[in-house]
Amino acid sequence: MRHCLSTSIRACTAALVASAALTAADGPSFSMSLQWRPTSPLSDTTERIELMPFANVKVALKPLVDQRKDKTFVGENREKGYSRYVTTTDDVPVLLTSRVLDLMKEAGLPVSDKVEGANLVLTGEILRYGVTETQTYKGELRLLLEIHSGDKSVWKGMVVGRASRFGRSYKPENYQEVLSDVVVEAVSRMLSDQTFLRVLSGKAMVVPIPAAN
Repeated sequence: MRHCLSTSIRACTAALVASAALTAADGPSFSMSLQWRPTSPLSDTTERIELMPFANVKVALKPLVDQRKDKTFVGENREKGYSRYVTTTDDVPVLLTSRVLDLMKEAGLPVSDKVEGANLVLTGEILRYGVTETQTYKGELRLLLEIHSGDKSVWKGMVVGRASRFGRSYKPENYQEVLSDVVVEAVSRMLSDQTFLRVLSGKAMVVPIPAAN
């Protein structure tokens, strides 16, 4: 009798665990790690940069500052008439700083995370980073960037990266791909801005007004 009762309890426990797992996957929200899964390389959308002006320049990228209200939010599904959220416990600004730094290096720029000895320092604020899913996955990364020469601000501007894709509904891998693609697109736009590149190389000192949208 005790053996039967023990077997029954184990079966019920297994069923409850399986039910909880299903709820976590299909319920109102889920949490995921931010894996790096871009669908295309930076070189596909970025022209080759003239690196001669950077020959005697050292640029430092300081850690990005997360200004978003909800630091865990990375996605939202609106297909069912209500919102289901995607969150992460990963350190978003640390990961984004690392990705932006790697992409700038990939383009050939003399940039590092070492402020000491740098001619110019690039700082940035994360204003938006996330994906909205309706019929498609649409993501956006919005960064407010600033270039400093010593204690002087010599450039300030907004860079926005957007990406979209079709895919199976409410799947972590699709969110990860779009969240990666918006970073690549933002850096591509940054490196396609000739004014930004001239200031970053120390060849021009201007302070444009950031775009309003």
